[in-house]
Amino acid sequence: MARPWTWRNGGSEVDSFEYHPDNPHLLELTDHVRRGGKYYSDPEAVAPGRRVTTGTRYGASSVEWYVNGERVRSDGRGVGRRWTAYLILNLSVVAGKCHPGPSGDEPITTAVDYVRVHR
Repeated sequence: MARPWTWRNGGSEVDSFEYHPDNPHLLELTDHVRRGGKYYSDPEAVAPGRRVTTGTRYGASSVEWYVNGERVRSDGRGVGRRWTAYLILNLSVVAGKCHPGPSGDEPITTAVDYVRVHR
């Protein structure tokens, strides 16, 4: 599972996206700060081996998610005025209750070309 997300002192998580190999065309976009999530699916933009540009704007009154420059979700809830968190990029390999663990001998990889943060 590839995952860029935020975290600080619990309850501050916003998933810029979660990608699960068992759903190869789907990104999970979730605001855990003010509780709201949505699945975004596009076989042309999101697929194994395909490069995709994602972005997230963490606004006080709305979090917005972008895929290849297009806004695909705006939650209308936001993270509040005083919200702060750390940006984390990781590749998790887990067998959770919602997604099976990886199978086979193929390596699992993710690549990040750049990270840009604006204040």
